[in-house]
Amino acid sequence: MEKLELFAKGCLGTCWYGKYHYMEPWAGCGHDCPYCYARFRSPVTSKLAELKAVFNDPEPLYPEEELLRRIAETANSGEIKILKLCRYTDIFTPKFVKNGLSFKVLRTLADSKVGRIIITTKGLPDRDIIALIAANPAKFSYNAAVRPSNGVIFEKELQPLKARLEAAAEIKRSGALTTIHIDPFVAGFDDEESSLRPLLEEMKALGLNRAMFSYLLLCEEMARGIAAVLKPAAFEAVKANYDLSASKQYLPNQSETVYWSLKPEVKRRSAEKTAAMLSEMGFDFVLCSLKNTPGLDTTRFKGAKLCDGKFYA
Repeated sequence: MEKLELFAKGCLGTCWYGKYHYMEPWAGCGHDCPYCYARFRSPVTSKLAELKAVFNDPEPLYPEEELLRRIAETANSGEIKILKLCRYTDIFTPKFVKNGLSFKVLRTLADSKVGRIIITTKGLPDRDIIALIAANPAKFSYNAAVRPSNGVIFEKELQPLKARLEAAAEIKRSGALTTIHIDPFVAGFDDEESSLRPLLEEMKALGLNRAMFSYLLLCEEMARGIAAVLKPAAFEAVKANYDLSASKQYLPNQSETVYWSLKPEVKRRSAEKTAAMLSEMGFDFVLCSLKNTPGLDTTRFKGAKLCDGKFYA
């Protein structure tokens, strides 16, 4: 049975096929997104029970001094070349940005032998964190996870979109590779002209011209969480795009990664609309499903790249 550990090798079936490590400094996430797969995974729920914590009030795996010491020891061992933050949480979960622990973790990593630190976040870094990344632009890649504004409003605990995009733009100006990750991308909503174009225009105005998209995963547990925060009509419209009679396991040897699939015609229509808009507006982009959308001719779209994990890293 998989356990939530401070460091773990990247899992097979994901980008780069295990040629990187994850780091999980705490269990849980203060963003508390209802669609988050992590809140339902047994490594997370087991660790939260052990720590006597709840998902939306995360707890470090160890006391601060021990946590930073363990991170420094492993990060300086020479074993880890590429480190992804994080699989089951967010390095910028709000309370750890506020109390300075996020900065201390990143400073420890920046001073270590780790060659590349890949951050994907829905959070907002503070001034100290932005300065740290700016001082080490070759060591970091920064991926801001955002969504367009429309009738599907999941998150209640995120900082304003404008502030998160402006932070990403400042980090990009420092020379760090910066990508906007529109995630989770909701077919039939986020791909609409009235929804997506304003976001893309705001990104372009800030100089953010790299984007990638990952479609919303859905299973029974996630659906229940989403149904609790969406208006009934919106929830039914989202669910209608999935084939509830067909599910697949996304990662080998991990039975908890079983999700419903988007209906093939919905997925293709959405991918085509989205790729066409990105291409027209001059973005470099990856739409994660471009490589596995049957019948989609990706050569039609200028700027499109098939995802091999390296686009954002």
